[in-house]
Amino acid sequence: MRAQLPLSHKDCITIAFRISREDAARVQLLSDLSGMMRQDYIRERVLDREVTVYPNIRVRKYLEQYLIEVRDELKKASGKPAAELLQKLDDILNTVEKL
Repeated sequence: MRAQLPLSHKDCITIAFRISREDAARVQLLSDLSGMMRQDYIRERVLDREVTVYPNIRVRKYLEQYLIEVRDELKKASGKPAAELLQKLDDILNTVEKL
């Protein structure tokens, strides 16, 4: 006999898609910074719903690690395109504004 799924999962379906490694890393970063699970973050963004960031220790940890990465990249950014760094900084600023 098939196991019963929780009521909320009875009508669920799976949707899958492929993205580049860079896009996957960006989605993971944004979901980490939001404090949401990646699945929940993608669903909310795809459905054009607002993602509310509730600060907690986990979000603070990811934000701190991300800021350290950006700082380190800025230190050695002699030949890197500024657009990549600006995008990362924009992501941080958007997240920090919501904290």
